[in-house]
Amino acid sequence: MQMKEQIWNESFRPGIISSTKLYFQDLFVGAKRMSRKDFWWGYFGMTIVACLIISVLGFAITRMPVNDYYWSSILGVALAITLGYYWISVFTAMIRRLHDRKLRGWWILISLVPFIGDIALLILLCLPQRDFGNRWPKSL
Repeated sequence: MQMKEQIWNESFRPGIISSTKLYFQDLFVGAKRMSRKDFWWGYFGMTIVACLIISVLGFAITRMPVNDYYWSSILGVALAITLGYYWISVFTAMIRRLHDRKLRGWWILISLVPFIGDIALLILLCLPQRDFGNRWPKSL
């Protein structure tokens, strides 16, 4: 059972914990697929984790003395790294989700069209998977 999960790279029982683990596991991987449930559960989990870390760092920065440049800059860099980590994980997960729809990752650029592009991308991310003729197979 564990072997299939590693080959398919999706959870058999998608949930907030297992899907968030996939987000962390495939942070810099775009050449795979991600199921709809794994995408949305992982998105929810990553958002919670990022919000918690950002809240703690933001609270610590606001409690720093004004003239303590060293620690406030370190906390600011940690905040920027957390935001970058979150954005990269969501970006690559969107690409994997588009692959599951039998679309190329370049479709993510549709979000550059103001307002309409974001709605179109959201619709594409919500549609069910397409297996027939998909160039990104489920098995390796």
